[in-house]
Amino acid sequence: MMEAMELVAQANDRETSRKTGLRRHDMYRPVHKGLRSLMCDVLVRVGRLDAGDAADVAETASCVRDMLLLCRSHLHHENQFIHAAMESRRYGSAATTAGDHVHHEKSIEALEVRLRVLEHGNREARQAAAQAIYRDLALFVADNFQHMDVEETANNAVLWESHTDEELAAVHDALVASIPPEKMLTYLRWMVPAMAPDERVELLTGIRQNLPAEAFVGVLAVTKPGLAERDWHKLMAALGEMPLAA
Repeated sequence: MMEAMELVAQANDRETSRKTGLRRHDMYRPVHKGLRSLMCDVLVRVGRLDAGDAADVAETASCVRDMLLLCRSHLHHENQFIHAAMESRRYGSAATTAGDHVHHEKSIEALEVRLRVLEHGNREARQAAAQAIYRDLALFVADNFQHMDVEETANNAVLWESHTDEELAAVHDALVASIPPEKMLTYLRWMVPAMAPDERVELLTGIRQNLPAEAFVGVLAVTKPGLAERDWHKLMAALGEMPLAA
């Protein structure tokens, strides 16, 4: 009975957070949509890997490693900027997700060890490593999905109670400014196609206002392959007149 009541309370908390989030600055939602899309894509790649095909192994291992690098970068950004903002106003409020991040770092290190076996082991070792990576990666993805839900509900609740939207925007801007352009393009490659159309337009309109035209065309070039033709035409119509190179 108590377990059922707790589940209902958690569902109510999520619904309250969702409704509040529609009116507040949410630093988590856009990047988390991209990360979820990336993680699902990589997990499927690993599941269909032919461990006896050297080219397939090299390509898949590279995709997994790129995902792990982005995940590690993302949690460092959250530690440095979002957790710092939470702790500055509510001491101890970031403890749960900060602890998760330590666990995620260890999981990333373990997956990197398995990747080296996959890349350099004999055929039998590669087969075993491929199966182990798939299982471990599935658990890593599941853990991250649960973790992101906590951030989008509990952490956002703290941020919204303790900061104005202007303050949150300043934290977000500082976080984004810390990301090198080439890594930001990687984030955008996954974020933009994973967004709803109105979110996509809002994000790219803001980016367009802060970039030279040629740099913005580069952003569109990175994100276009992930969009269905219909979604691409919707985006172009919403953005209005664009350089011919887009």
